[in-house]
Amino acid sequence: MKSRHMFSLACLALLANAALASDNPDQSAIDACIDHLAASGLASGPGGTVLNSSFSQAGTEVMLEDGGGTVWRCIAYADGTIGVLEKATEEQASAARTAPQLSDFQEVVKFDAGRSGTTLTRRLEPGGAFQFILGAGEGQQLEVSITPQSGEMYYTIRNPDGSILQEGTDASTDYSGKLQQSGDHVVEVVNETAEELTYDISFEIE
Repeated sequence: MKSRHMFSLACLALLANAALASDNPDQSAIDACIDHLAASGLASGPGGTVLNSSFSQAGTEVMLEDGGGTVWRCIAYADGTIGVLEKATEEQASAARTAPQLSDFQEVVKFDAGRSGTTLTRRLEPGGAFQFILGAGEGQQLEVSITPQSGEMYYTIRNPDGSILQEGTDASTDYSGKLQQSGDHVVEVVNETAEELTYDISFEIE
């Protein structure tokens, strides 16, 4: 699992992307690595970026770039302890900086002025997943409809806190329901086929 977040070494606070689920298995390791780098005094500048993380039961690898441009390799465990904190090699730093970012697989949905909905036409790579971010309030009615031109797709809807609003559902079944929370909701669409698919996705919020 790869992710990218901004963090402040000064306040030791991780500014998690709202689209990420709260049950992200990397999160405790990311937090521990940020805290450990901040406390170590080794950072070459304040602030920085979590370039990516890779979860493993044996230890999660987190690649951090501090505000001075130095990339760090950190290994953290589920209990929050740190096994390794070291400067990354040039090869490791280059790979971390060019790794796919979560923002590459997300789109913030915006409605035209005076409209309460929109329909988008998009393409999705074989076996790929893409997230649509919708800002909405508790009690509003959300409607989602997905129509692939061919093949099979399914989708999941998450609340702003990362909990599930709608379990994985076949694209042939539309969603309609009242929202339980205010904030950014995530509609994740998954291509179940080995072919690139073109699909229409409609959103309505009232």
